[in-house]
Amino acid sequence: MITSRFGESLNYKEVTETIVNVLSDYLVKSKIKTMIIGLSGGLDSTTSAAICRLVSDKTKIPLYGISLPCSSNKADEVNGASLAGEEFCSVFVEKNIQDMFSCIENGCDETSMLPSTPISQGNIKARLRMILLYDMASKMNGIVIDNDMLTEHMLGFWTINSDVFDISPLANLWKTEVYELAKYMQDNIFKNSKALDSAINIVPTDGNGVSNSDLDQIMPGYTYYDVDKILMPWVGLDNRIKADFIENDFNNFKGTVFEKIINEYGKDNVKRVIMRCVNSEFKRYPHPIPIDIFRKEIVK
Repeated sequence: MITSRFGESLNYKEVTETIVNVLSDYLVKSKIKTMIIGLSGGLDSTTSAAICRLVSDKTKIPLYGISLPCSSNKADEVNGASLAGEEFCSVFVEKNIQDMFSCIENGCDETSMLPSTPISQGNIKARLRMILLYDMASKMNGIVIDNDMLTEHMLGFWTINSDVFDISPLANLWKTEVYELAKYMQDNIFKNSKALDSAINIVPTDGNGVSNSDLDQIMPGYTYYDVDKILMPWVGLDNRIKADFIENDFNNFKGTVFEKIINEYGKDNVKRVIMRCVNSEFKRYPHPIPIDIFRKEIVK
């Protein structure tokens, strides 16, 4: 369920306990033997790993952390992944995928007879990591933990058929809330955690070299706090109101919830964030996208 709750404060003790209990029950009932998690060194995967460590302590189901860096990963990302793996995982593996990526990229370029782009390279890396994570899961009767959270999910900041996995501890949390959850765990559960400290302070990137930071692609010069402040009220609007905003190029905001937001950030920034959400809607359809032959339309 998607909710707009900007300015509200969640009870992060309750959030932590809820995620741990629900995930633990699911794993036990499903007779899962292993949790597999990809570690990037960023906030989301490190926070997920900390949650899964608590699940592992409760269920005795081991957590396997895998870091799969390549040449586009920065040193602090690789180090952050290692810290998370060592602190939270039962087993930690690091495997550089640069050679595998180069081989697949060359094959793709030969097949398409078109040159690579930063986006196509990022898609190959994401899907290659997916193959390696699921290979381990299949060999260990495991499940792959998804590190996606609500902000990036709604912005389409992920690759179809790759970095969206089996079960997502952070799925109902906005990015600003993931920061608060990480801080709560650092202050109250994993005190003096170097992994959480690194993840909270690291510059968020996609790890694929598309840009210097995620926010360069989403809303340059601002923070995830600002992005969430725009995105949260948008997702809760009626579709007819959304369509009216878009049709009028966001000029008819007077008297709406967006009047203050547009005055604060400017129409161009607000439009940039919202249109990224709108234009990535196809990613949130069920996949493969079914065609309903009776209603004669795409099923969303």
